[in-house]
Amino acid sequence: MTNDTPAYRDMHLLDELSRTPEVTQRELSQRIGVALGLINLMLRRLAKKGYIKIRGTKRSRIRYLITPKGILEKSRLTYEFIQYSLQLYGRVRGVLREQLTQVAKAGHRRILLYGTGELAEIAFLTVQEMGLTLVGIVEDPPERAAFLGQAVRNVSEVEVASYDRVVVASMRWEDGGAAHVAAFGVPPERIIILPRSGFPHATSAEASRLQTTPILEQEPVAT
Repeated sequence: MTNDTPAYRDMHLLDELSRTPEVTQRELSQRIGVALGLINLMLRRLAKKGYIKIRGTKRSRIRYLITPKGILEKSRLTYEFIQYSLQLYGRVRGVLREQLTQVAKAGHRRILLYGTGELAEIAFLTVQEMGLTLVGIVEDPPERAAFLGQAVRNVSEVEVASYDRVVVASMRWEDGGAAHVAAFGVPPERIIILPRSGFPHATSAEASRLQTTPILEQEPVAT
């Protein structure tokens, strides 16, 4: 179950509804990261399957109630996602360990990490486990001041001579970021790209395609 599949979105939506039954569709759209129109369609589908019930309130608000069937479905999807996440973590970690092992055998132990997201967390832990030297964490531009207790600098501020390899662990680019990092003067042979399949990616195109017609919050949903 990848992070951009209908199953993952259903799991996320059911979780949000269990926490805040009176949440609005607009709030759900912001929390889950999909278009308002898609949220409306997802709610209709969950209701049709018997996972949720939609009720009105005295304040003319909609209340979403998860049914026992919905609770079971949420538990099933959560279990599948945990299993998938563990497999994905192992695959990314294995690929990086294999590459870093070859790098270390050649006497190159100074690692510069590019990124501050989920991929970067895996890379950070792997570098630490292998006893290599993490010389810094960079981004362009930095999205945060610190990451896992380390200051985040601009990649252009780091001297090429200070590191042996750059591990690019970012979801910003479809090609993994090799061309972008190389543009800062990093030799291509020093760049290590991590596999990105299965991690969240931008859905702006989908959102713009779906959010063409506003959906009223009180629009009836089939039960």
